[in-house]
Amino acid sequence: MIWHLREPSGRERVRETRSYWRDYRDRDPQLRSKRLIVFDAPPDVRETALLVWSYREADVDDDRWIYLPALRKVRRVAGKDRGRSFTGSEFSYDDLGDRELDEDTHVLLRTETADGRELRVVESTPRDRNSPYARRVHWVDALTFTVPRIEYYDDHGRLAKVLTIDWRDVSGVWDWSRLRMENVRSGRSTEVEVTEVVHGLGLPDDAFSESALRFGVP
Repeated sequence: MIWHLREPSGRERVRETRSYWRDYRDRDPQLRSKRLIVFDAPPDVRETALLVWSYREADVDDDRWIYLPALRKVRRVAGKDRGRSFTGSEFSYDDLGDRELDEDTHVLLRTETADGRELRVVESTPRDRNSPYARRVHWVDALTFTVPRIEYYDDHGRLAKVLTIDWRDVSGVWDWSRLRMENVRSGRSTEVEVTEVVHGLGLPDDAFSESALRFGVP
C-alpha cells in the first residue's frame, strides 16, 4: 500500500506499507480478525508497525499495539486514544479496526442511484458512548454490499471526515483498490493506493504477535 498524506498547501508525504489480515471467526469464539500494518518507507517511519485484534462482542474494545523502532518499544494504544491520528494520517486508530454489526444501531435513511448502482444510505450510531464518532453514514452497494462512501460526524452533529473507497474484484473477493480519507475541517487528506493483493497465504498465528511487531512476519 502506498500512502499519500496531503496538506492544503499542496505539500505531500509518501509512505509505503504492507498490511496482513486474517479472519478468525471460524476458529475463535471471541475474535473477529487480526490485522498487522508494517511501514517499509521512508526511513523515518520504517519498521513502525500496528497490530489490531478485533473482537466479536460489541462491548469489547479492540486491542491495539504500536511498535516504535526509534524507542525499540511496543506500546499499547489506550482506548481513550483510539480517535487519535495514526502516524500523522487522517485515519484514526479506530478507523483501522473491524466493526461488528452489533456495535452500532442502524437506520435506513434512503436509497440512491449513482453510476447505475443502487445504494442504500444507512446511519450507524455506536452503542459505545466513548466512540470517537457520534455517528457514521454508510453508502452500501445493494448488489455487492461494498461500501464506497462513509461520512463521520462528531458529537455536535458536524461532518468531520469523509472516506471514499474504490473496490475491485480479486479472484472473486471484493477488495479495496484505493481509499481516500478527507478531513473536511482542516482540508488535509490521506489517500491509500493498494498496489497488490494476495489471498490465502495461510499466515500463522504468530504473524499477529508482539514478536511480529518487533521482528517482522515469520
